[in-house]
Amino acid sequence: MEKKEVQSFDGSAGVDADRLMKELGQFRLFHLFNYVLLFIPVYVAALYATNYVFLAADVPYRCLIPECELSNSTEFKPSWVEGALPAESGRQQRCYRRTLSDQSSPDDHGGCLQEMFSDQLQPCEQWLYASRDTIVSEFNLACQEWKRTLVGTVHNIGMLVSLPILGYISDRWGRKRALVLSCTLVGAIGSLKAFSISYEMYIIIEFLETVAGASAFPAAYILTIELLGQDKRVLTTAFQGIMLVLGGLSFALLAKTFSYWRTFIMVVYPPSLLFLLYIYLLPESIRWLLSKGRKEEAVEIIMKAAKMNKVTLSEETMKQLTEEKTKPIDEKKNPEEESGLWMQVLRSPIIMTRLAICSWWWITCTFVFYGLAINSVSLAGDKYTNYMLVVSVEVIAVVTNALVLDRIGRKRTLLSAYTVCGIACIAIAFVPKTLSWLSTLLYLLGKIAITQAFSGVYMYTSELFPTHARHSLLGFCSMVGRIGSIVAPQMPLLAIYVEWLPSVLFGSAALVAGGLMLTTPETLNTRLPDTIKEAEQIAHQKKPTENIQMNTTNQTAS
Repeated sequence: MEKKEVQSFDGSAGVDADRLMKELGQFRLFHLFNYVLLFIPVYVAALYATNYVFLAADVPYRCLIPECELSNSTEFKPSWVEGALPAESGRQQRCYRRTLSDQSSPDDHGGCLQEMFSDQLQPCEQWLYASRDTIVSEFNLACQEWKRTLVGTVHNIGMLVSLPILGYISDRWGRKRALVLSCTLVGAIGSLKAFSISYEMYIIIEFLETVAGASAFPAAYILTIELLGQDKRVLTTAFQGIMLVLGGLSFALLAKTFSYWRTFIMVVYPPSLLFLLYIYLLPESIRWLLSKGRKEEAVEIIMKAAKMNKVTLSEETMKQLTEEKTKPIDEKKNPEEESGLWMQVLRSPIIMTRLAICSWWWITCTFVFYGLAINSVSLAGDKYTNYMLVVSVEVIAVVTNALVLDRIGRKRTLLSAYTVCGIACIAIAFVPKTLSWLSTLLYLLGKIAITQAFSGVYMYTSELFPTHARHSLLGFCSMVGRIGSIVAPQMPLLAIYVEWLPSVLFGSAALVAGGLMLTTPETLNTRLPDTIKEAEQIAHQKKPTENIQMNTTNQTAS
């Protein structure tokens, strides 16, 4: 009996969306115009992603010596200051000062000499700052390092909260609305930070800003992907990665040019309000409209795209577009089947083990990736230059993944990336301070490797789970992974007590992740699993070439 060929329409209201996108063309006027519109939010997102690296950066400060200087003194290094402060270097020593000896007292003009101070220490009550560029000096956060690093942690907690909220808005009311809402709110709320009158006000606004704006990149990414056919997604995703790099470089240059934190905020944030124009400029996702059964709105955009691209749609596609509207895909879901699927996931030891392993990969990626970016400003040399170096090397990782993932496989690529990152980070702890260039080189090598792992683990994770649970399980791994980005901003605080420990933690986490890579199957040249059973048997799947050989043998035997 001859089998009927079943055509998949991706749930898009009876329309073959992939074929439709190919017929419209993927690099013509309509698409190029929208690519530019979507690359701009990606670029801008990089300006806000780690703003706390510079806005909440540490600045040199010392104890104010009231016996020798006025509280409004601006002279940071007077001639006598070395005698007034502890001889030992280190951030903790900035919280103490030497007391005046019993036989010594300032002269009539309030001047002091180095020999007037004893070896006895006392806690500081006031501080003098070398600059007022960051919130540390503005809100008098001297010797409260935990408050400074808490800004980064609160920022990443905001990301954790933002993902499900904006994700729901995107699925419920549209990709375009989610993008415009996120991009404009981050500009409006973020600008308020420039008017903060206290540390508490600043950190509350930091949280709200991140909740509003952290989903701008995912919204732009999804819109871009849904605008494309499958064969062009890798290339366009690589362009988005490059836009993130350019945004990171611009962030460092702007922070260096407008070093005062309030000025930087007023220069960078308000322009995001212009994304309100996207209401009129940017079309909604055609795939999303079709999946919701809103075919009339989708057809209007499709006809506009065809006219701009000067293409003529096939008769079959036009027939699909003019058919009566079918029920949206969301209305076809069977709650009992969904519940049964999740019960299958929970009852599968292989899938649950794989979920735990993938979650660790994500935690490691966010922990090391953001940790290295944050700690880059503490490397020897100019902090802005160091940050730009750490960001720019991400291009190497993007290009490398594009070349090797489909050639040597997912496991080998990711195993190599995690291992190189782990060795490089741990090695930093053993490099003498006199060889600062070697530390910087190892640092950059570690950043390249973890960026490669981060971009590759997204694809590999999605290939390990079955179709009907893929998005949910991948989303779970991403959510759990935010634990790493929440902990990462606290690494500078840890470095105060044990300077070498953060790099060792980065390296150890990466090596463990690499070791876990040995426990999962290779997914190169295997079909995506649709069911729990198929996902469990990935390691036993035959390669496409093997299947061809077997079919040929069977036909010959017949």
